[in-house]
Amino acid sequence: MQPSNASYPPDDNADVDRKCPQCGEYSVTTHWHHDTFKYGSGDSAPMLHVDLPVRRCEPCDYEYLDHEGERLRHEAVCRHLGVLSPAEISDIRKRFTMTRAEFSEVTGLGEATLTRWENGAVVQNRANDRYLRLLALPGVIESLKRLAAPQRTSVRPRVRTNQKFRALTVSERHILRREAFELRLAA
Repeated sequence: MQPSNASYPPDDNADVDRKCPQCGEYSVTTHWHHDTFKYGSGDSAPMLHVDLPVRRCEPCDYEYLDHEGERLRHEAVCRHLGVLSPAEISDIRKRFTMTRAEFSEVTGLGEATLTRWENGAVVQNRANDRYLRLLALPGVIESLKRLAAPQRTSVRPRVRTNQKFRALTVSERHILRREAFELRLAA
């Protein structure tokens, strides 16, 4: 991978503490590279473009992409698909100061699924992306919290103790139909 001559602001001396995974030295520098990669398969698969931070260890000449490069590639795919990025999904949840477990309980989304979306392990489908966008609208989470809250009072059906089947109300018509009911053999 050949780094380009593009110049980007340093990321707060992030390279100072960066240890080379190959030789263990703390001599890693960052070079920005404009990368083009194919997303999908087949002749119609689009080519996506992204600027990536390529890490290079000066003593051993080892070049690699770390989690930041993978995150930037994932975000390029999300932009191409028109869906929220992992950071945007996480921001929606954090805006309501909810843990993943709490957010899952209120929204009905699986906690493991939410974790995979927020970590960039998978990309959510369009339907779930639209649902997430709706959750960010004012008042939606509050409404869902009310729906998810345990019911304080429950309605209990009125049941006669001499009946074999429970009914909410027993009318004369029900009693007459019950008395007239009988099983017959089919012809």
